[in-house]
Amino acid sequence: MPPSYIEWIRSRVGRRKIFLTFATTVLHDDAGRILLQRRTDFDWWGLPGGVLEIEEDILTCARRELLEEVGLAAGELRLVGVYTDPRYEVTYPNGDQVQQFTVCFSGPLAGGRLRLEETEVRGVRWFEPASLPWGEIPLWYTDMLRNYLAGGPPAFEPPARTGQTAAQIASVRAFIGQAMVIGVGGKTAVVRDDGRVLMVRRGDNGAWVFPGGFCDLGENVAATAVREMREEAGLEVALERILGVYSSPHFHYTYPNGDQVKSVAVLFRARPAGGMAGVDGQESLELAWLTPAEVLAKMDGHPFKPLYTAAIQHLDEGHFVL
Repeated sequence: MPPSYIEWIRSRVGRRKIFLTFATTVLHDDAGRILLQRRTDFDWWGLPGGVLEIEEDILTCARRELLEEVGLAAGELRLVGVYTDPRYEVTYPNGDQVQQFTVCFSGPLAGGRLRLEETEVRGVRWFEPASLPWGEIPLWYTDMLRNYLAGGPPAFEPPARTGQTAAQIASVRAFIGQAMVIGVGGKTAVVRDDGRVLMVRRGDNGAWVFPGGFCDLGENVAATAVREMREEAGLEVALERILGVYSSPHFHYTYPNGDQVKSVAVLFRARPAGGMAGVDGQESLELAWLTPAEVLAKMDGHPFKPLYTAAIQHLDEGHFVL
């Protein structure tokens, strides 16, 4: 059996801090009770979930981890939110350091047989919402559960950065060469009052895209989206909502220099909030405010057209997961 992504990346980068992408599920039964599990590596209550593999999407990961860890299946999964803040950094008992990039879903129990994957899980319990053991649940799971119980649109943290940041991809290339790495990031569809959407033409391949890029270690994905818009298009933006999350193998990409990346990213909808639109002449060569139809026309023949099609379909309401 080939090594898992986490085994492979750790064999190269050691215990240093990296981003890992997690899928987590708030599983509830017909009575509204929520399933929590006690892990073997930490003495706390948490939610079923685990690390995304290269050849899967985030929804597949959520379902796989739920089945592997507790033997259960969920019905339709709803996006609860995305949790990427530096406050959620964790050091595992073995010394591995991680900044989490977690996509949380919720769904009803839909089958399976309760059993534990005993190397990772040492106990499970169904809790009434009013009886959740908040004092024994770490911060990130607490936020996921509170957002789930509150309902509403998919949650995200306001833009935030720590005092020290580091380039996510560059920090691992010295150890992995040009091999495929999971890179997490954010993009923004900024929409003017007249309904036109900003696109920029990339400097490396000439493609028209929404401004965006990879997260730096030490910032959350909302901060990434705001920073990349400023760098690539000169604009300050106010993020309004999550438009979508994408992670499927369809979004694997090989750069002109041969570097391979699996993109896992959040696409935000935003409105202009200041600045002067303009390109930097390196990352972005040209910009344009386009109608939704013109956005799709720019993507004809581009491998990421399904992403832009979903974005335009949900520009006014809703969200997608690809």
